[in-house]
Amino acid sequence: MKLNVIIIDDEQLARKLLESYISKIEHLNLLGSFKSPISALTILKEKKVDVILLDIRMPDISGLDFLKTLENTPKVILTTAYREYALEGYEYNVIDYLLKPIEFSRFIRAINKVSNNKGENTIAETEKQGEYINLKYNKKTFRILKENILFIKAESEYVNYHLKNGQKLLIYGTLKEVETRLSSPNFCRIHRSYVINPKHIDYVEGNRIIIHDQKLPISESYKKAFLKIWNT
Repeated sequence: MKLNVIIIDDEQLARKLLESYISKIEHLNLLGSFKSPISALTILKEKKVDVILLDIRMPDISGLDFLKTLENTPKVILTTAYREYALEGYEYNVIDYLLKPIEFSRFIRAINKVSNNKGENTIAETEKQGEYINLKYNKKTFRILKENILFIKAESEYVNYHLKNGQKLLIYGTLKEVETRLSSPNFCRIHRSYVINPKHIDYVEGNRIIIHDQKLPISESYKKAFLKIWNT
């Protein structure tokens, strides 16, 4: 069964690229390609649209604001050059986001998530499998891929999530709660103020861990457990 797809993006080159990708996949049917959300309203009302490939930053109305106006929203794949907006998009339960410039292999993966929507490949399902966590920050809920977390630092009554893209999310809570949500050995405590993702360690130097040029201390009380994970 074919999936009916529309593209909404104000950049002509971006639309042409996505159109070429869609033409290469037999089970996709392109219903239309639009430079603004407003111009796509008619086809959304008159046709059965299964998937929207939606840009976020557009001049008339942003992709996210457009989503708020829809009553029966099709499956949405965000296409954006701005990673921080993609994170915000997870508040609207999008299937996936594609970071520009979009590679064909990554496009296929996103489409497969739509095609397998009844199975494990949707964002909601992968969250159940433990790949994502939801974090409430600044009155918004972000769905964060766990592997993109570098480390978490305790700061008074809050914990600060340091992400791979440079973003930081200051969340009310404790590191004890963080340890409960983030399973070992994917994450480990190295200090009373730090939980880290060992995958992102650049190197270990004495009683310090270096992650993306950040020097983090290892306390003696956590060193043995950390070294067991690090040497596995």
